[in-house]
Amino acid sequence: MSQAEIEAIIPRVEILAVRRGSRLVQRHDPGGAVYIVIRGLLLVNQYARSGREVGYRRLQPGSYFGEIAAIDRLPRSANVTALTETIVGRLPEALVTELMAASPTFTRAVLEDLAAMVRALSSRVFELNAVSAPCRVQMELVRLATEAGIEDNRAVLTKAPTHAEIAVLAGAQREAVTRELNRLEARKLIAKQGRTLTVLDVDGLVDEIERLGGDEPEL
Repeated sequence: MSQAEIEAIIPRVEILAVRRGSRLVQRHDPGGAVYIVIRGLLLVNQYARSGREVGYRRLQPGSYFGEIAAIDRLPRSANVTALTETIVGRLPEALVTELMAASPTFTRAVLEDLAAMVRALSSRVFELNAVSAPCRVQMELVRLATEAGIEDNRAVLTKAPTHAEIAVLAGAQREAVTRELNRLEARKLIAKQGRTLTVLDVDGLVDEIERLGGDEPEL
């Protein structure tokens, strides 16, 4: 969007402070507002009737959510919960509708992101059905490393997800995640200190994925 377009909508964006653990969006709720993450981390998930949590993705500053309901005007398709103290910008449904109609660049950007999301979810379906749990944990670590930024074959995750959060994202049991992280640490591929997790050898982690039969992730 042009600077003029951005400046025109700023007064209509509501800034919300969200406490850690608070659910900002509830699955099946009505509403077509779009939210932009300014600060903090959020998790997109659902719960099965058995109570099992299924996670889709973590949302970091600069990302956004809510566009699916804004487009098809159906209820929300997933929950969004704050993993940390979070600040978001809320674009009201009426504003999003106006932008879709009046700003081709806005609409094009949303469509490109939706296409990327479909590709990512297709990869997740393949992983859950054809790749072992340890390999899925490794693939999740490579994804997190890519998001954090890889330099000299290393990546530092200063606010790494907990073992339980990785289990949700990778579709694995927490105990399996703990075993795999301990194994990778023993092999000097990762190092853990508090909430900081350092991927010491991204290429080595990719080699492990290939050895276990997973597709090589895109870096």
